[in-house]
Amino acid sequence: MTIAIGDHGHYSAIRDWHLGDVDRRDLRPASADGLSRTGRWMHETALRDGQDALADGITYPFGQAECPRCASVFTIADEYASSNRPVM
Repeated sequence: MTIAIGDHGHYSAIRDWHLGDVDRRDLRPASADGLSRTGRWMHETALRDGQDALADGITYPFGQAECPRCASVFTIADEYASSNRPVM
């Protein structure tokens, strides 16, 4: 599964070598008011600097995605942090 956030959309999908991203599911962005700590700082900095598209994009990694295979919904940032946690 891949998470895409950018000019081509905001979605989760199965990445196929020949077909590209298939079975796309729209991401569910976090509300700007619901962002905490780093997300809020990043969003506020982008807005302050007139980077509205970036500010909008920042809400997606802190939002939710749906797995195209099993339809489970998860928080993108939490899953990323869990997958990239140092081995203890």
